[in-house]
Amino acid sequence: MESEGNISADLADTLQRHRSTQQGSGGTLVLSDDEGYVGDEIMILGRNLPENLTVELTWHTTSGNWGVLQGNEIMGAQYQSRVETLGTVETDGSGQFDFTYEIPEDYGGSHTIEVQKPDGGRLARTEFEIIPWFELVNESAPLGETFTIKGYGLGPNPITNNYQVTYDNGMVGFVTGVLNNGTATAQIRATGHVGKHGIQIWRNYRGVPFLQNNTQSPYGPVAGGRESVWTVDVTELESEPSSAWVDPQLDESPLAVHYPDIDRDTDASMEITPSSGQAGTTAFIRGRDFPPETAVDLIWHRHQGHRVKGIEIVPVPKPDVLPTVETDEDGNFQYEFEVPSDVGSTRPITAEVDGESVAVTGFMMQPDILEFSPTSGPVGTEIDIKLSGVGWTIYENAPYFVYDNKPLGYVCGVDDDDANGVTHIKIEATGEPGLHFIDAYPSIFETRNDEPNFEIKPHLSYLDNHPMRPLPAFHFAFEVTEE
Repeated sequence: MESEGNISADLADTLQRHRSTQQGSGGTLVLSDDEGYVGDEIMILGRNLPENLTVELTWHTTSGNWGVLQGNEIMGAQYQSRVETLGTVETDGSGQFDFTYEIPEDYGGSHTIEVQKPDGGRLARTEFEIIPWFELVNESAPLGETFTIKGYGLGPNPITNNYQVTYDNGMVGFVTGVLNNGTATAQIRATGHVGKHGIQIWRNYRGVPFLQNNTQSPYGPVAGGRESVWTVDVTELESEPSSAWVDPQLDESPLAVHYPDIDRDTDASMEITPSSGQAGTTAFIRGRDFPPETAVDLIWHRHQGHRVKGIEIVPVPKPDVLPTVETDEDGNFQYEFEVPSDVGSTRPITAEVDGESVAVTGFMMQPDILEFSPTSGPVGTEIDIKLSGVGWTIYENAPYFVYDNKPLGYVCGVDDDDANGVTHIKIEATGEPGLHFIDAYPSIFETRNDEPNFEIKPHLSYLDNHPMRPLPAFHFAFEVTEE
């Protein structure tokens, strides 16, 4: 352990400057730097402490999550205080210690560091400020592939929790760090001509770029002066892309909060395998502990309503989708079926005996692409896109389309019987001859909190920061041909 006499001159000066202001109960705590970035290494210097005492260093921060009511309404970002232990150190005979610490992936802003006695009493404290910053993972990408951007130290302050990404001076969407301790990942499509293009990070709690970020913002430049503008290189196509694809999807479970109430409590139960998937998935419904050798009506439910018109969205029975089954002598049954196309999110299934529902289960309907045609044609070609499984909840009901990284607009899941859960749109092909790319990112239709504003914009950090469910994005490639 170094003594004050042989630490660097800079640290000695820092110690002297802070000695009178950073004392706790008889101790002094000083940092080699008062602010920095995730990944930086700092020295924590303890002085004027009890001699030969084992003490604990603690780091005060927050835990973040999305506030969600009834598995549907988004309240906004919410945070709670938490404390982590950095380590245990022992003071020397002069009541001193030096401790090296690497700033972890954590939210931006001020973090208290404390020295605590074995009984928990505080001996000294100081503050460290994490400055948000961004990293461009790859500076080149083949046409149609992606550039990856990672943000660190985002939030929890509304001002530092909504960043906008532009490509060639056109806004693509927003990045936020509500989850994952303020770390967020975004992938930006490599579009346009082969050659140089520009990517830039902007900051504005209103959800659109504030163009004075790096000149006259009261909050200083984006990323505290670290790089937030990059020149990237789009290279030649390496292989023909798929014409349409959906991000890989995880295994999920239905949300019981979206089930209808059953009419009568019994010992009967149902389960479905698998518990999630796209329309067309082969699934099995198993029932147990029903009355033996009895007819059981299986009832599929679709959520219907219209939030803009003020019509409450509720699960509505669709009795013509699933059949009536017969239980065996033990009161059990198994039924194999193909999951129909329908509105996304939890699809409840009830079991009725003599007209009363006695058991309920559900299937998590995941989104899929049903049609993308044609895949090539001249400027003005009308492109048909049909999606299934677009959900009804606030955080999944408004996929936002961008065309060559330029926002186009959003779509909504349709809940009427004629649509059968199919979302249908038409887009006109534009641009120079060659490949053009369409991406539809998850968005958030509305939130209860106005700041920061996340509403109806492409959520580029959906991969690790979207509310409630790990939603995928849709992707398409269209070739504009000569007339």
